[in-house]
Amino acid sequence: MTLEPNKAENNDHLSGFKYAWYKKGEYNINIKSYLTLGTGKANQTEIEEDWVIMPGEYNHITIQSSTQRYIQADGQMQPFYEILEKINKATEVVELSLNTDKSIHEVTNKNEVLNKWEEIKKDLHFFELVKESYKAFIQIYDKEFNNIDRNIRQNFLYQIMFYPLPVFSGGSHTEKIPVRTALSTLFPGEELEYSSAYRILKNKEGGFTVKLDGKSKGNQTRFENIYKDKYQRTLGNALEYKYTLEGEYIYNEDSVLSEVMFHVKEELNEKMIYVCRYHIRLNKK
Repeated sequence: MTLEPNKAENNDHLSGFKYAWYKKGEYNINIKSYLTLGTGKANQTEIEEDWVIMPGEYNHITIQSSTQRYIQADGQMQPFYEILEKINKATEVVELSLNTDKSIHEVTNKNEVLNKWEEIKKDLHFFELVKESYKAFIQIYDKEFNNIDRNIRQNFLYQIMFYPLPVFSGGSHTEKIPVRTALSTLFPGEELEYSSAYRILKNKEGGFTVKLDGKSKGNQTRFENIYKDKYQRTLGNALEYKYTLEGEYIYNEDSVLSEVMFHVKEELNEKMIYVCRYHIRLNKK
């Protein structure tokens, strides 16, 4: 899909589109992922959680998140989900400061989050003694908490909720979205850059719709060596890396985000594909 961007002229009908949140907006988030390996389904997961978003002054915002609910999950992964549930308690309340384009600048309550994490780690030591794979899983998150600003900024759910449309920072409806950095799912820990294009539409019933699509930017040959080490023997095929995304944002008559449908697809080749769908809905304002 290729979007035709807004043209420089005749955008008066979009003048009411602005950045806004309700004082205490409650959102339901459903995340469904599908991973193929070879010719069959390797894993399918569906989880839900709730966010309460409370805007503050001077580009500050607070997010309260619920415990994740597993609607569909791989039974063999249950111990990891139990560990992850404990890990997520450290970020039940996240306070953010935003850049002028409304993307995330930093976590302002990082000391509180890190103190919670240190307490949770004591409880998780039991799992570290049970199995080396559990220990390695916990250590990955320990590294992430020690670089929490970077990891919140690159967490894709947070990237979706805080997408830097130029109009939010006083720009025009035709300016380009800056290139963004995210974390690969199929190459854990590795960063990738992606570019995106968008179009803003006025809805007949009031409000606005933003459609966007994007793809990885630059040469991904740096993944070649990782692929050879981790996947080549299993998959056989050569690396044909692709990363694409497409999203639709609906803003209501108050210009407040009311629904998002967002898809991300990461593909090594035809034998290994990861697809994730994010469905976000405003439940209560």
